[in-house]
Amino acid sequence: MKGRCTISALWAALSMLALSFGWCSCTTEDYETGDGKLSYLRADFVEVHTHAAKTLDYALSDDGDSLVFEPMASAEWATTPDSIYRALLMYNRKSDDRRVTDIISVSQVLTLWMAPASRVKTMHTDPVDVESAWLSRSGKYVNMGIYIKTGVTEGVDARQTVAMVCDTVMNGADDTREYHLRLYHDQNGVPQYYSSRIFLSVPIGMLRRGDAVIIEANTYKGVVTRRFTMGE
Repeated sequence: MKGRCTISALWAALSMLALSFGWCSCTTEDYETGDGKLSYLRADFVEVHTHAAKTLDYALSDDGDSLVFEPMASAEWATTPDSIYRALLMYNRKSDDRRVTDIISVSQVLTLWMAPASRVKTMHTDPVDVESAWLSRSGKYVNMGIYIKTGVTEGVDARQTVAMVCDTVMNGADDTREYHLRLYHDQNGVPQYYSSRIFLSVPIGMLRRGDAVIIEANTYKGVVTRRFTMGE
């Protein structure tokens, strides 16, 4: 049986994000081995908590690790105090100590709640490049790494928009559900001079074991589809 996607108004309000891009890099002059600083480098997808606006005090990784920042970290994009944000945390960790004292970077991961198609006036599916898509170990998110072509035209301040749109929910005979999603992308006239990678997370913690999420994205090589089943 086919049904419409009924997601709360709050989810829909948070689902569409306008993007502006800048360059961010981390470099090292020499490769270090053994007990060098980079030998303990980790990159984890996490939920970070803001102690105050733009100040992070702890995180919970997708592997279930609770991490305390000593000293606290700063993030210009985390503007709401006492809130949870999705992020990619790069840090050095030399032991099982839950304290993180050496943070390399904390980058925002866009959280795209499933917006019902009924709330989207015009569905834009401008192409992107899909690098990867996977189900987090915690089972709370489907994560995606995508490349969006971008650039700057003098005198023009245009921004692209991405969202995750739920077209339908299919009810199975075994009382499971399939959520059919499409990646919304509006290039909005932004020049396509170079590719910029962004990470997305789709919250799915409310789904039940056996439910499935099917994500469709339009790419420069055609439409690609990824399927994820909860509990597998």
